[in-house]
This record gives sequence, structure tokens and C-alpha cells, in this order.
Amino acid sequence: MRKYIVVIFLGIFALSVSSSPICNINQELNKDTAAKLSEFRGQTYSTCLTCADSSCQLKAWPEEKKGDEAVCKLLFCTPSYVSKFFEKPDNVESGKTKIEFSYIINSKGKIKEVEVKSAKGAMNARESYKYLQSFTSKTQFEPLVVDDKAITLINLEGEHIAYTGKYEDIDKNMPVNQGIWRN
Repeated sequence: MRKYIVVIFLGIFALSVSSSPICNINQELNKDTAAKLSEFRGQTYSTCLTCADSSCQLKAWPEEKKGDEAVCKLLFCTPSYVSKFFEKPDNVESGKTKIEFSYIINSKGKIKEVEVKSAKGAMNARESYKYLQSFTSKTQFEPLVVDDKAITLINLEGEHIAYTGKYEDIDKNMPVNQGIWRN
């Protein structure tokens, strides 16, 4: 009986220490990294991914190996292109919303199957979904190819802070600093 309790305790502890990596969808790869991506990916498939059939998922990493997790996230779930233009949902209050969601990156490098897990702030879950659909529609990842076969990356977790409302120049009410430029 004690063995079972110890095994259960260690299993729960391991799950609480390991966590699914959270990928950023709003930061794109720099050009140098994007150019060498396939070379680096080839060296880290078995380290970073668990694959089955035509899909892979990122491995969970314990707290003490966050550096390894960061490298895997950079190589496998960082976009190569992020559009700067997207539509905000109609009739949304001005404010900030923290959106937690899940998604996949299909074999063509596009975000699909977005599912909002929570939305805290100015937008509700439905508005957050519309926002994410617009925001991610033009986001592009380098397709994942393993053994000359395009692979889907599944079970990805994302977190995004969305700012809504009209854009206003934050310096519009500040007095002009006459001391900086003098002719």
C-alpha cells in the first residue's frame, strides 16, 4: 500500500513540476534564426518533441530546465511572420485582456483550431476568440518537416495580452520640451 501512495505522490509531484510550454504568437524569429531553422530543428527533434504518426507535440520540461524549454519554443513554436494589422471585435470596451488559449500549427505552418481557455479583462471569451482569429490569420510558422514529411504540431498552449480601444498618442498632452533641439 505504501508503494502505491509513494508512486501516486511522485506522479503528482512530477506533473506539478513539469509544465506545458507556453508559446508566444506575437514575436517573430529574427532573419538569421529563420534561415538556419531547419538545420537547428534537425538536431533537436528528439530532444524537444514527442511524435506519433503525422503529429508531434512539445515535451514538458521541469522547472530547472527552463533554458532547454526556451530553445525548443524558439525553434518549434515561434512564428516566422506576424502581421501587424488585424481587426478588433466590434463594440469592445477599451482595455486590456489576458487570453489563454490552445491551438495547433498545421503542416503548412498556419495556426488552426484555436480554443480560448480563459479571457480576463475587457473582452469576454467570444470576443477574445474573434480577436485571436483575426490576429493569427496571417501569422506564419516555418512548416515542420520530419523525414521529408510535413508534420502538425499539436497541443500548444498560448497566452496573449490584447489591448483594445482607440489608439491615442500617449504624448499628446505632454508639453513640448524646448531644451532638446536648439537652432
